[in-house]
Amino acid sequence: MKQLRYILPFLICLLLLAGCRSTSSIRKKHKEKIERQESEQLLHSLLTYPDVTELSASLSLGLNGNKVSGQLRMRRGHSIQISASLLGLMEVARIEFLPDMVVVMDRVHNLYSVCHYADIPYRNELGLDFDVVQSILWNRIFSPGFTDESDAASRLMVQKTEDKSTCLISDLECGYLFQTDGKSSLDAVSKRTQDFSFKLNYSRFNAVSANFLYPTELTFNIDVPSNSVNVSVNLSSVSTENRNWADRTQVSRRMKQVSLDELLDYLNL
Repeated sequence: MKQLRYILPFLICLLLLAGCRSTSSIRKKHKEKIERQESEQLLHSLLTYPDVTELSASLSLGLNGNKVSGQLRMRRGHSIQISASLLGLMEVARIEFLPDMVVVMDRVHNLYSVCHYADIPYRNELGLDFDVVQSILWNRIFSPGFTDESDAASRLMVQKTEDKSTCLISDLECGYLFQTDGKSSLDAVSKRTQDFSFKLNYSRFNAVSANFLYPTELTFNIDVPSNSVNVSVNLSSVSTENRNWADRTQVSRRMKQVSLDELLDYLNL
């Protein structure tokens, strides 16, 4: 009995310590579960497109110091059209991103080019296809080659930062890094390798429909050893109303088809 008097406090301590460890383990698992749910919600929010299916806007585009005005029109899943105009009156050039091809038109020289995404400059570095271009212009995150949300989410990793207003998401396969507001907007996209650097910043977000903030200023920077491309896009008169415009522009018979390289030379790009 005397021995029990000394052993009993020791047993009580062991039970208390075991209880503390158990409570700590439960709290840790609960915290991990909450963080996992928050990450899943964030990925879902940024991978899912808004309810609107069309967006159009006037644009002012600056390319390596040269400025032109034009228009942006997007119909989700069908077409993205970017046109450039002279003095806002006469269209001089147009590029159309379609699910299966890219069409570039030079209306000044009556030339056009039809190419695949594999022919676009820096395509290999960026993994460009229609879905990637669409995601970039709709302010959504992506994982190149994976259009299904669950498949794309499995290749994306959420990284918490000390800054509560910022949350990073990494694409484990292609190397993209997405900087988000931790809610429903994408602030920046970047990718860097030894010989290639890409950075896109979004800013000046405006509410263009219910629960959809859209950036009206985009800045692209691409740096390679032999070249540097800087593009700034300012949007105005943004509308999400459905408009009557064709997904694919009919090419005039007067226009001559040339290679993309030839056309870019004519456009001095």
